[in-house]
Amino acid sequence: MTTLKIAGKYVGALTTGLLLASLYAPLEWGLAAWIALVPLLLVLRDTSFLSAARLGLVAGLAFWLCSLAWLSILTIPGWIALAAYCALYPMFFAIGASWAFRCFARRRWFEDIGIMLWLAVLWVALEYGRATLCTGFPWNALGVSQYRSLTVIQIARLGGVYLVSGLIVWVNAAVALTIFRYIDRPASPTRHFHYELMIGFLAVALAVSYGWRVLGAPAPAVQKVRIAVVQPNIPQEQKWVPETVDLIYSRLLSLTQVAVRVPGLHLIVWPETAVPDDIRDSAPSYDLVYQLVTNGVPILVGSMDTEWRDEAKPLFYNSSFLFGTDGAIVQGYDKRHLVIFGEYIPLQNALPFVKALTPIQESFTPGRTSTVFRLEEPAVAFSSLICFEDTLAPLARESVRNGARLLINQTNDGWFDPSSASRQHMAQCVFRCVENGVPAVRSANTGVSCSIDRSGRVYDVLKDDRGHCTVIAGVQTTTVAVPGEDMPRTFYTVHGDVFAGGCAALAVLCLVMNLARRLRCRGVAPMPS
Repeated sequence: MTTLKIAGKYVGALTTGLLLASLYAPLEWGLAAWIALVPLLLVLRDTSFLSAARLGLVAGLAFWLCSLAWLSILTIPGWIALAAYCALYPMFFAIGASWAFRCFARRRWFEDIGIMLWLAVLWVALEYGRATLCTGFPWNALGVSQYRSLTVIQIARLGGVYLVSGLIVWVNAAVALTIFRYIDRPASPTRHFHYELMIGFLAVALAVSYGWRVLGAPAPAVQKVRIAVVQPNIPQEQKWVPETVDLIYSRLLSLTQVAVRVPGLHLIVWPETAVPDDIRDSAPSYDLVYQLVTNGVPILVGSMDTEWRDEAKPLFYNSSFLFGTDGAIVQGYDKRHLVIFGEYIPLQNALPFVKALTPIQESFTPGRTSTVFRLEEPAVAFSSLICFEDTLAPLARESVRNGARLLINQTNDGWFDPSSASRQHMAQCVFRCVENGVPAVRSANTGVSCSIDRSGRVYDVLKDDRGHCTVIAGVQTTTVAVPGEDMPRTFYTVHGDVFAGGCAALAVLCLVMNLARRLRCRGVAPMPS
């Protein structure tokens, strides 16, 4: 293979990586998703498995280094390490694609349909693996790139965000295989019917048709809930500094006083760890909340919490508390899925030096159960998802199955702002709404504070006069249509990740069968002549 041809293959892989990165904030070129994998697929034919691994790794590194660039604000080694880990999944996809092109080299149309199916299944299996293995990192699934295409993403009600990802890969494979046909027969005088492309577009048409039907269906009975979201905009480097405690209290006080004047308000939401300490053991923090909540509107407060055990070693939690209008804590929730190196240090007792590499002093303890908070007036059930918990579909699904009909994401994206992280984060939350057919409200310290309806439409975004919506302070009031407890459950809410799990099982089965076939072929001795 000539040097120029080898360079061309790496250019194709790099193009795919950059196109994938362009799908998410800050660019959000969602339409590019339908062809983003084509350059990589085109250069994978007639390559060895080792070459395919290299090309997939190049594409993956380009994608993840660009889309996770915001992580370099906090830790450059962590950014590179996480990007390298995530790049392994495109690498495995490239190896699987190369294997499929080798197995079905005769290029008959029904074999091409098999390739399309295999590539979609493999991609979904790998995305599901990334979301599950090593505590899970489901960030920026391919389907998330379509969060603004409401008709397309309604199929997430059936198979989650993974079904949208599979559809995108299906179309990419169809386009690539059609291009292969033109490459193989460049001077053919006859026209040929391209089954691959037609079947690829047919799947999109079916998805859009389903989306139209869902969006046009009569909505279930709802209650209108008036909520005020507070965004205090405290820089991360100031949140835990004693000298800025008065600034935090004064800003929460002034913003919430604006909120309580809104007529007909039912709930005020503060972001993750809004108060600078443990509110149950802090007189100043509790007095602030008591002063505000006794005006007649409950407040959902993000705060640390501490539990003392008999051995006198405290356990720390990242928590959310609902304060009633009498100043008492009605219910609480402890964050269950903690961010590695951000909220807990793995093996900190066995490997003490690891602690020096992180920005935290002590690890939080994960919560044990979901909590369904209940407002008395109106009677509405909701659950809190703290920080990156809204990227984890099983947590939102569990909350809805337990009775929640509204999701509230309390977050602090101040670790990374100003950057594209906040918009990427918000896009993930859209799919928790579509998957379960429930609305969401987001309250950020810095980030995107907004509402999302049960179809995934983002509205009532907190912005300043210049249209900025992340590093600003303010209050956003919103009216949310919350379905009742008798709301029909979506297929996804009932059955969960059965589609993604099925794809993972099918991919493993194909891998095992291929390995078994290879072992049989090697173990059969030639017959004597």
